Amino acid sequence: MNTTKGELANFKTLRDLKGILASEGPCISIYMPLSAASTAGLNPRAKQNELHWKECVRSAEELADRHGAQARGLLNSISNWAALGTEGEPQGRSIAVFRSPDVFSVAWLEEEVGDRAVVGPRFYIRPMLTDLTMPRAFYLLALSQKDVRLLRCTTKSSEEVPLPASTKTNFESWMNQVKPDHNDRNNASVGPSGGFNGKVGALAPWGSDREAKDQYLSHFFKQVDRGVQEALRGRTEPLVIAGVEYELPLYREVNAYPHLLQEAVQGAANSLKAGEMHARALEAIEREYNNRIEEQLAEWNHKVGANASSRLKEVVTAAHDGRVLTLLVSDSLETTGVFDEAKHKVVGRETGRLEDQDLINDAVVETVLHAGNVLVVPHSRMPNGAPLAAIFRFQAATVSA
Repeated sequence: MNTTKGELANFKTLRDLKGILASEGPCISIYMPLSAASTAGLNPRAKQNELHWKECVRSAEELADRHGAQARGLLNSISNWAALGTEGEPQGRSIAVFRSPDVFSVAWLEEEVGDRAVVGPRFYIRPMLTDLTMPRAFYLLALSQKDVRLLRCTTKSSEEVPLPASTKTNFESWMNQVKPDHNDRNNASVGPSGGFNGKVGALAPWGSDREAKDQYLSHFFKQVDRGVQEALRGRTEPLVIAGVEYELPLYREVNAYPHLLQEAVQGAANSLKAGEMHARALEAIEREYNNRIEEQLAEWNHKVGANASSRLKEVVTAAHDGRVLTLLVSDSLETTGVFDEAKHKVVGRETGRLEDQDLINDAVVETVLHAGNVLVVPHSRMPNGAPLAAIFRFQAATVSA
């Protein structure tokens, strides 16, 4: 592909990277934090980014030269800031550029990363892992008897998503117009003088007023959920619910959206201050991610010795074999070495050769290409203090004599 201008890539998950990770080298990866300078005057931010970019490209020249004329030509093709197609206001705090013979992709990153230029046989994606393993876009369903709302959120913003016109978002309005769609044998139809809140023709559950209202709320939430299903059809982003404590389990019982998180925001959604519900939803996303880490660490501890390992060479080799189901990656350590494709073995130390690469990045790339899962773990929680650990799909085949 003879590409002369960068294509803006919308990488949301690690799976979105599979298209570029399969690219043949040489692969150039450059990361740069964007200027936070004021935009007053003659757009000084854009000028600072342009000058900074030239420095980043210059830092990669020696590496590109060592990989030959093709790599140097690819580097030259991205040396011009305008060629990246970054007109307008930046959509993140950093930028990542990937260039190979058949790839020229540019991605905005929400997190600030340090300058980094890498030239090698594969793209370097470790600085993107935090962005792509923890959800950065999600939906927030604010449960309220007065006004149910659905919002699409990122880490920085939120905007309301309209529910279908047929969806009732006010409990009292729904009670006045819609009969609950259930046939509980303990329910009885009541006339004008009876029923919960005296609603004409409603089905009135036997039991306390609280039990009755809970049942009505359950049916109210069920029709809300139908609206949510229609609004989110085909979406895969996680859904966080916010509401008072007794409403949350009522909604969970009727929910049909497969990506509803266990963690939630507790509190009356319509009484939370501006931005507070969004901030609490982000905390729920982080708790869910940490819970997932704990679950995988427990699974690793259960399987270590047979179907799990933290030995560098074993894990990297298993990743190349497609045996890694879940890869746990330290958020700070880097290990340089070489995976020898011909001998199918790892040299886990810096060799000083052109082929030297971050073996953790290598394991991540192979895991993604083989549809495995990757989690970034604080180094203090990594098994045995290792830079990476893995849960295997199956054990390596043994060769009998």
